Amino acid sequence: MMYPLILCSIVLVAIGLERLIVLRKANSDGDELLDEVKKRYRLGGDPEEARKMCLEYGGAIGRVFARGLKNAHRDADAIEMAIEQEAANELPALEANMPIIKTIVNIAPLLGLLGTIAGMITSFRAASQTGLSNPTQVLGGISEALVSTASGISLAVVGFVLFNYFANQSKKIVEDIEFYGGELVNYLTGRID
Repeated sequence: MMYPLILCSIVLVAIGLERLIVLRKANSDGDELLDEVKKRYRLGGDPEEARKMCLEYGGAIGRVFARGLKNAHRDADAIEMAIEQEAANELPALEANMPIIKTIVNIAPLLGLLGTIAGMITSFRAASQTGLSNPTQVLGGISEALVSTASGISLAVVGFVLFNYFANQSKKIVEDIEFYGGELVNYLTGRID
C-alpha cells in the first residue's frame, strides 16, 4: 500500500504548488487598484484606459474591475450584474482541485490502515508456518506494516492543513471581490468619490 500513498503524496505536492501559484496570482491589492481606477477614470469619461490598466494589473479583482468598467455607462444594477457574473467566472479557478485534496485527506489513512492489515496478515501467516521460534521475524513484519499507517496519517495531516489554508485563501479572495466590487459600483454610479 505504500505505492498508492507515494502516488497520493506526489499528487498532493503537485496540487499544493499549483494552488499556491494560482491563488497568489488571483490575490491582488484592491485598495491600490481602486485608487488607480479613480485616477484614470472620471464619471462620464472614457473607461477604456482604466479598463486596460485593470486587465494588465491582473488577478481576480483586476478582471472584475475591468468587467465593471466595461459596463460603466450603464445603470447601477447592470454594473452590479456584470461584476457578479465576472466574480462567478472566477470561482471555479479559485476552487479547482480542492476536491482532490479532500479525497486524498480522506483516503490516505484508510490506505495506511489497509497496508498495515495486509502486513499483519503476512506476518501472522509467516508465524503460523514457522512458529514463534523466531519472534524477530514476526515483529519486524509488524513494524514494517505500521509504517504504512504512519505514512497515511502523516499525508492526511499535511493534506488537511493545505486544504484549510487554500480554502481560507479562496474565501478571502471572494470576500475581497465582493467588497471591492461594491466599492467600484459605488464609484461608477457616483454614490461615493
